[in-house]
Amino acid sequence: MRSSRVVITAVPVLALAIAAVILAGTSQRAAAASPKKTVDPEADKMLRQMADYLSGLQRFTVQNFAVDEMALKTGEKIQATSDSIITVQRPNHLRSTQRGSGDGLSLWYDGKTMTVSCKETNSYESVAAPADLDGAIDKMRKHFKVDAPGADLLYSHPYDILMEQVVSGRVIGKETVMGSPANHLAFQGEEVDFQIWIQDGNQPLPLRFVITSKKVKGQPQFTVQLSNWDTTPKLAAGDFAFEPLAGAKPASSVTSSCTR
Repeated sequence: MRSSRVVITAVPVLALAIAAVILAGTSQRAAAASPKKTVDPEADKMLRQMADYLSGLQRFTVQNFAVDEMALKTGEKIQATSDSIITVQRPNHLRSTQRGSGDGLSLWYDGKTMTVSCKETNSYESVAAPADLDGAIDKMRKHFKVDAPGADLLYSHPYDILMEQVVSGRVIGKETVMGSPANHLAFQGEEVDFQIWIQDGNQPLPLRFVITSKKVKGQPQFTVQLSNWDTTPKLAAGDFAFEPLAGAKPASSVTSSCTR
């Protein structure tokens, strides 16, 4: 699994990967495609069904409420929250905009250009973007040091990304998330553990996603609550084009000066 801990627009940030390990590489993805021996077959099946369903959606919008936990030297844990709307139109459009009156980061990607803006400083930074969503997510993390909340779930093949470093996994059981019946799965990795709650039924959408960074002192967690899914939204190309606010100024390092 990739570092899914720098929450964009939100998030004290997606610092999604301050605490998570980035395990990249084509060979790792290929190896991860096969279920691990200690992963319960039913858990593997449910995760794959969710991933296939999600990657098969050509467009969707979803509300993301994210909690980024920081473990202090004193042992105290502080949680920073954010609330954003993610809009995706495959193969190469993404938007992450903050809900409410917060001053965090927002992101626009239209297949050619990627822009991160900060409402707090009324500044923005735009760069040329890869031609597909997978490449764009990778560049967000590398160039801007930010992410869309739960970005591991937005890749074209999320199963491979989620299973990159998994060593075991199991079904915890059926639970209720925001009024919806869900299957609770838990996976243990070499450096990162994650739990995921998948909506039960013929629309296996992820409803809750929790990442635990085991190698970081205090083992902080990053949590994304996913709600109000719309799998058939009416979208236009202009929805992904960045329009600066009045007086907005370009900057070379927007994320370093913006409250996440």
